[in-house]
Amino acid sequence: MKFRLESSFFEENAVVKTFSKDFCAEAFSEETFIIDQELVKGSMHELHLDHFCLITQDLEASAGYSINISGNSPLFKLHFELEGDYNFCPLDPSVPAISIPAGHFKIFYLPRPEGCLNFKSSSRKTLEVLFTEKLLRKIMGPDYSGLSSLKDGIKEDHPFLLWEESRIIPVELQQHIREIISCRYCGHIKKIYLEARITAMLLSFLVDDGAKNSVSQEDHLPKKEYTGILRVEEHIKKNFRKNLTINDLAPIAGLNTSKLKQSFKKVHSTTIFKYITGLRMEKAKELITHEKMSVSEASYEVGYKNPQHFTVAFKKYYGFLPSSLN
Repeated sequence: MKFRLESSFFEENAVVKTFSKDFCAEAFSEETFIIDQELVKGSMHELHLDHFCLITQDLEASAGYSINISGNSPLFKLHFELEGDYNFCPLDPSVPAISIPAGHFKIFYLPRPEGCLNFKSSSRKTLEVLFTEKLLRKIMGPDYSGLSSLKDGIKEDHPFLLWEESRIIPVELQQHIREIISCRYCGHIKKIYLEARITAMLLSFLVDDGAKNSVSQEDHLPKKEYTGILRVEEHIKKNFRKNLTINDLAPIAGLNTSKLKQSFKKVHSTTIFKYITGLRMEKAKELITHEKMSVSEASYEVGYKNPQHFTVAFKKYYGFLPSSLN
């Protein structure tokens, strides 16, 4: 399996990535690539697991960048765009373009991954899982357990999108993603841990269980309302440390307060204030666990003026005290 990547920020202008058939890997291996070009800086990390390859990226590119890609093997991909934007323009006009904005994810299948990847944002953080039909058969069975359209697409050599629109990454799933990216296990234990977590994640999406917590605008909301909720979501993520009110957020969405609350809950399956609390708790846990902040420091960092109020909220959210993380 070979994939050729062409871009001006590669030292030789092109990189050929070679993988074993079906990403089979008896032994766990990982590589980190540092990119230090004038226009693009950051790192890419590859983990080679059995039947899939896990790729994380953390890049800064003030003017954006593009990559031409071509491959000699069919490819399935679970793509989480944590920050930035992902836009795939296929070489074949009959193949649908794929767009994944910040905070969204998508699963898709390309019989021949050929086209151009365009990234316009100044920073990108992603988690990508590459896999093949062999893994799909392993976890779903030879009949794909109800995914007949996917089975037909593979048989007829047609691209397949599990959802027409990309899905919003729920707060709970964001935590799972962070745990995968920051996995502190090593060697064989890390391999088993990641394979189990990713397999379970894929299975939940493919049977439309885990993914039902987020919706596309076509399913439940008019496009204008859905776009308004995306603006609110982006604003909250940038300002969750502040005291945000429904009255503050309604003009951003272009909706009245009642409609904002209803539409937000349809998209996120939770209220705005529970969503904000979730962001605060997840960030605080990260600061205490990885940045070694004290409980008081973390509480102030995520917007709580009183550490005791933060401790109560944290205990209610997680079921244990934040001090137990130290």
